[in-house]
Amino acid sequence: MKKVFITAGIICDKRKLELNRITQYLIRNDYEIVDSPKKADVILISTCGVGNSSTNISFNKIKEFSRFNGKVIVTGCLPDTDKKKFDEFFKGKSFSTKHLDEVELYFPRTKVSFSEIEDCNYLWINENRDTINDVVKLLCLKFDLIKRFYVSFFNNLSRFLMGENHWMLQAFYALNLPLDNQYFIRIASGCWGNCSYCATRKAVGDYTSKPLNICVNEFKNGLEKGYSHFFLTAEDTGGYGLDSNSNLPELLDTMTNIDGEYWINIYTLNPQWAVKYIDELEEIVKKGKIKAICIPIQSGNHRILQQMNRYSDVEKIKSALIRLKKANPNLSVATHCIIGFPSETDQEFKETLDFITSTDLDLGLMLSISIKADTEAENFEPKVSRKEISKRLRYTQKYLRNSGYKTFKIKDDIIFRKNR
Repeated sequence: MKKVFITAGIICDKRKLELNRITQYLIRNDYEIVDSPKKADVILISTCGVGNSSTNISFNKIKEFSRFNGKVIVTGCLPDTDKKKFDEFFKGKSFSTKHLDEVELYFPRTKVSFSEIEDCNYLWINENRDTINDVVKLLCLKFDLIKRFYVSFFNNLSRFLMGENHWMLQAFYALNLPLDNQYFIRIASGCWGNCSYCATRKAVGDYTSKPLNICVNEFKNGLEKGYSHFFLTAEDTGGYGLDSNSNLPELLDTMTNIDGEYWINIYTLNPQWAVKYIDELEEIVKKGKIKAICIPIQSGNHRILQQMNRYSDVEKIKSALIRLKKANPNLSVATHCIIGFPSETDQEFKETLDFITSTDLDLGLMLSISIKADTEAENFEPKVSRKEISKRLRYTQKYLRNSGYKTFKIKDDIIFRKNR
C-alpha cells in the first residue's frame, strides 16, 4: 500500500473541494494518507496560478517538498497557468485541474474509478505536521472539545473583523480554517470569460454545468444533515446552465422555494450575469434566502473594463447592484477590484472607489495588479509603477475609512467592510 502525503499552498475553494474528492478516491482505493512528508511514498501538491503571489507560493511549495524521499506529483492550476515556467522548473509528474481524472494514471484504482467519486461538499483541511502551528491545528481537529473551541474562536474573530460576512474570509483564501456549518455546492467547472490579464481559463477549461437536479439534491442532502449556510461556487457561477438549457435564476428559484431555515451565499457572480438576470434575481433576493453575493467588478471605469475584456457598461452594473440591495436591505454584496491595471490613470482609479461608495457595497478586496505571463495584458503599456500602486493603496485606505469602511491591509491588498 502506498503512503500519500497531501499538501497545498494558498488555493481556492474549488481546488479544496477537488483535493477532498481526490483524497476520498485514494482512501477508497486503499491508499494510506499520512500526516508527514517523511512517511510518504508520494507527495501530492495542489497549486494555484491565479496571481503572481500565489504562483510563487506554489513554486516554493514544490521546491520545499522535493527535498523529501517521496515522489512529488503536482496538481491544481499551476501546470497550465504557468506552463512554460512550470515545465522548466519541475520535471516530475503532474495533472491539471481540467484533467483531474488523470489521477488514475499515477494512483491506479483497485476498487473504484475517480468518476465514481462524487463531488465533495466540504473543504479540504491541510493536516500538516511540519510546523508548530500545523501541529496545534491538527490537535484541535482531532479532539472534539478543542475543535469546538477552535472553530468558535476563529468564527468569532472573523465576525469581529468582517461582521456576519465571515464567509468571505474563506473566499479570500487567506486562512485554511474549519469554519462551522458550511456546505459547499460546486455548480459548474470552467469559465466563459477571457479576461486579458488572467490565465485561469487555461487551467479550468471549457464551461460544464452540473445538472440542475444534482445541484438541488446536494442542497437537500445538506439540509437533511442539518446545515444552514450554503455556498454556491464555480469559476463563473453566473454562466450556470448556458450549456444545458437552464440558467442560474432557475437554480436559485428552485432552491429558495424549498422550506427550511437556511442562507445561500453566491461566489462569484460576474457583473454581466447580474445585469442579464437582474429582473429574476431581484425577485429571488426578495425571498430573504440569499445572504450574500460576491460580484467582482474589478474596475469602475468603462475604458479599463474594456482593456480587461470584461463587461464594461458601468451604469448598468451600478443599477443592478443598487436594485439587488434595495430588494433586500439585509443582503450583503461584496466585490473584488484591481488597482494599477496598465494605463489606468489616477482619475480612472478613483472612479472605482466612487463606484464602491455610490453603490454602498458591504465588503470587498482591493488587489494590486498581477498580470499573468503570456496573457494579452502583459503587452499593455504604459505599466503603472509599484510606487504609484503603493500610493493608490494608501489613498484607498484613507478614502474608504472616511467613507465609513473598516480596512485591513494584507501585504499589497486591502480588505474592506462597511461599518454597521
